[in-house]
Amino acid sequence: MRFVLAMVAAAVLWSTGGLFIKIISLDAMSLATWRSVVAAVTLFVLAGLRGKRTRFPRTRLAWLATLLYAATLLSFVFATKMTTAANAIFLQYTAPIYVLILEPFLMKTRFRPREIVYVAIALGGMALFFVGKLDAGGMAGNLQALASGVFFAGLMITMRLQHGDDEARWQAVTFGNLVLAAGVAVYLLMTPGTLAYPSGSSEIGGVLYLGIVQIGIAYALFAFAIARLGALESTLMGMIEPVLNPVWVFLGTGEQPAAWAFLGATLIVGAVVARSVIEKPPDLEPSLHP
Repeated sequence: MRFVLAMVAAAVLWSTGGLFIKIISLDAMSLATWRSVVAAVTLFVLAGLRGKRTRFPRTRLAWLATLLYAATLLSFVFATKMTTAANAIFLQYTAPIYVLILEPFLMKTRFRPREIVYVAIALGGMALFFVGKLDAGGMAGNLQALASGVFFAGLMITMRLQHGDDEARWQAVTFGNLVLAAGVAVYLLMTPGTLAYPSGSSEIGGVLYLGIVQIGIAYALFAFAIARLGALESTLMGMIEPVLNPVWVFLGTGEQPAAWAFLGATLIVGAVVARSVIEKPPDLEPSLHP
């Protein structure tokens, strides 16, 4: 029971990210950077408390997972800032469908004809997020969310290729946060851009919450739970996150997704859950999350 509770707690903590990203006034790049700096420090500390050393990535796959995690983090923050939280999280959660499409080519697995149904339903749901009036910012945010989903799918596949062990996951999360911060630093050195700092105790507290709790502690809970839970249980409990994410944002800011987005979200979640229950696939494990 404690492993189930740990997984549920991780999903709930993950789900709070959208609200804090919305209410903190920092621009997306600055917020993503400071969150990742705090998260990386937290993860190194937590690894030490667990009595485990976080090894420096040494293989191409390990570095690819690290880069994909960093890209997922950054694009998700941009998406949440630019479009509704519901659009950002549910478009990102199309990732398992991309895995279905890409796996036969990258991992030489067999694509079963009936899986076309799941792909078609999820892609239909995704299309509904683009129905109706979208300003330039909303369209760009939706595209960022789609990019986040693609990066997340690539992360799932690279983790499977590394056998998805705990050490590989922890390494990708920790160094992914470091790579994001380092990448932004290099970008700022080469451009006239600047990095904004949190202003006031509330923003500092928000950034600390995102790095320490929403990423660091949530991931530690996930790592504790995933060692004992199966892929099906993990996937179904992980779906708590996209469901709660827009709820917290609505309660905190009053932001409401469009009606078409609700329908699209239902189709995406339905496709992922149905495939998990019917096919019981190992690849839909929520391996890591931003």
